[in-house]
Amino acid sequence: MFAVIMGMGIVHLMIAIAALLQNELNVKIYWVHAAWLFFLLLLHFHVWWGFWDFRLVNSWNYFTYLFMLLGPVALFLAVKILIPEASQQEKLDMREFYYRVHRQFYTTMALAVLWGIMIYPVFFGKPDPVLEWLLLFLAVMIALAFLKNPKLHAVLTVVAWALFLTWVLSYGFTMQESG
Repeated sequence: MFAVIMGMGIVHLMIAIAALLQNELNVKIYWVHAAWLFFLLLLHFHVWWGFWDFRLVNSWNYFTYLFMLLGPVALFLAVKILIPEASQQEKLDMREFYYRVHRQFYTTMALAVLWGIMIYPVFFGKPDPVLEWLLLFLAVMIALAFLKNPKLHAVLTVVAWALFLTWVLSYGFTMQESG
């Protein structure tokens, strides 16, 4: 089920990104919105990659199974919030759309980050090895949910990308077999 929900999010993102790149929908692109679409795509790949650690969990129950699904569900909801429903004839201004949905989007993203913070304690009984990064990212999501200033959104979008890329470059390149 984890893979199905993550896959649905990835498919929705790829279709939306392709439509933006082809400009099928008569879209006025806003770079901050586009940056978050690409960010979500990479985040889906990253979460799927990180799921590798959970092969080490010896005992699952129905509640841990449901908890595991909360993150993919939150990410899927974030994708659905950030992708507008539109017809071919409708002109879309992605800047206007982005600021209309930003609170819902970043609140949902904050919930996904909270899930990420709790996943290691729930399954492994210890804090996440990258807890500090998750807390920084949570702070960015909360700030973006409450702020409406376009300059701050631009800056914090770059900050979020920098955090994510630094995190991946520092911690996310290898999968290891347990011995």
